[in-house]
Amino acid sequence: MNSLVLGIAVTLIAFITPLWVLHLRTQTQGQPHDTMTHPASSVLKRSGVQLPIGLSVFLLLATLLTYSQIGRFDDWDSGFIDENIDYLIAADINKNARAASEQPYNKIALLNLAHAYAEGGMYAESVETLDKLLAVEGQDAELLGMKANALYYRDGRDMSLQVSIVISQALAVDPFEVQSLLLLATHAYLNKEYQVAISHWQTLLDSENPSINRASINSAILKAEQKLTNRAVTSTE
Repeated sequence: MNSLVLGIAVTLIAFITPLWVLHLRTQTQGQPHDTMTHPASSVLKRSGVQLPIGLSVFLLLATLLTYSQIGRFDDWDSGFIDENIDYLIAADINKNARAASEQPYNKIALLNLAHAYAEGGMYAESVETLDKLLAVEGQDAELLGMKANALYYRDGRDMSLQVSIVISQALAVDPFEVQSLLLLATHAYLNKEYQVAISHWQTLLDSENPSINRASINSAILKAEQKLTNRAVTSTE
């Protein structure tokens, strides 16, 4: 909030100060040639103090109006994660929890609940729901991929032994399981293992899976290759 107020003040001063400087100059310098060489000075002198005051008030009101419509004074520069689940997500979780309670062996109900928990950042609950679903459905690659992701984020983006085991189970069922490969690629990239990340992304491209976003994956590969190039240049200097 303080930073925002300071930024607004500095911006307004940067715009308003030249107006007042020009106005004061016209009031103290009354030479006839000023109106010939500086038309703006002539206007300011004729209007007196009304014009700079009017422009100053206009800029102030315009700034306040703009930020009142699109600004977020309280949290625009907050550096923390909102721990409160959005009420729409909470409502979705409650709805799916009731459905799963009424139909504890229904695949769709459990799957929707697991998705809702993950959307709300409740990864531990998502893992528990996926375990129930896996007990009903057996070793399903997609469900195992979901569970690996939920475990990964539950543990603060830690590629733990448990996560690795679940990923291995998913890829044993389907070597091209999308969520598992994307998780491996993302984790590798975040840990600057760019060649490993490229390998996983390339596996996805080779899978010819129509559901994957090829443009996004190709863009990610280009970024990783650029990182490798920059690293190679730096190491040779």
